[in-house]
Amino acid sequence: MTIDTNVVLAILSIVMFGGLVGYFLFLMRHQEAAEPEREVYGVELLEQHYEPGATVEQPTPYFVAPIPASPDPLEISANLDKKILLGGLMLFALFGMTGLYFVIQGFASPLYPDGGIRAAAVEHQLRLDVRRGKALYASLCYDCHGRDGRAGTNPEGQVLPGLPLNKDAFKYEVLKDDPSALDTARRLIVTTIQRGRKRAEPAYSMPAWHRAEGGPLSDWQIKQLTDLIMYGSEEDWADMPHVREEHAQPVAEQIPPPPAVPSGDVVAANTCAVCHSFQQDRPSTNALAPNLWNYGAVGPINAELKALKDSGDADWLAKWVSNAPEVKPGTAMPAYGGQLGEDGVRLVVEYLLTLGK
Repeated sequence: MTIDTNVVLAILSIVMFGGLVGYFLFLMRHQEAAEPEREVYGVELLEQHYEPGATVEQPTPYFVAPIPASPDPLEISANLDKKILLGGLMLFALFGMTGLYFVIQGFASPLYPDGGIRAAAVEHQLRLDVRRGKALYASLCYDCHGRDGRAGTNPEGQVLPGLPLNKDAFKYEVLKDDPSALDTARRLIVTTIQRGRKRAEPAYSMPAWHRAEGGPLSDWQIKQLTDLIMYGSEEDWADMPHVREEHAQPVAEQIPPPPAVPSGDVVAANTCAVCHSFQQDRPSTNALAPNLWNYGAVGPINAELKALKDSGDADWLAKWVSNAPEVKPGTAMPAYGGQLGEDGVRLVVEYLLTLGK
């Protein structure tokens, strides 16, 4: 059973209020029993404050006056208990109102019929985040994910590179009965926005948007985008073109042409040609690197790679280009898998296997 912190605070506040009231009443009763309050006048008042026969000297030594007839200062402060009572009541009222706030904020009321002050504040903040998320989406995400968040194609017929965001798999209303799925969806959205998503060329890669990853967005701005995706209504998404006009460029998406797909010979010229030659009549720049002009017809050169190919491994050449020292320990050939990536290695392999054929 989960106990709401606000309920605990409300209970403690009420207990403290009751304890202070009880303690104050006890002090008043004890004071009254110890020193009953009664009005004192005349001689009795003088006897309380002066020795018998004493006189009161005025500022001048030439005149001695009788005791003044005005009330004694202590008599003026005889209503001190009433002042303390008033101050205590004001203090208790403050505690009481604080405790009352914690009690009523979680309950429905005529002013907040949907769940009290706290629920209304949460809903207000959520709607504010969604509205700000719309502005961020219109400025940063519109071109790739579309005006309605469903990707697809734009009005000009261009295929948008982004994935759909306005879908049931991300909706709070769809996932709210499954806390685990709801948490998983939220973490996926937040992480993807923070770190981006790498995709093989010629497809577009989503950039990282979090400041820690070199992007422009703070944690709170990423939360606002996430709230838009999870809590945004169809009206919010339908309003996106108008938000776009207010916060960004013209409504029509401006998608740049996709990057050109490099050919295998270009990739090889930028990497392998540093050591190898690909022309029959030109030696390699590195004496240890064989000439590869007819590699596709001749096949592997060293024994280790020949054995890997003879084993029936279809990826024998890809493994060599990716990590040659793993195939042949001590070779001068570096590992290019990290530099070229899977697609780059594939292009180089396809190019090498055409040489000499």
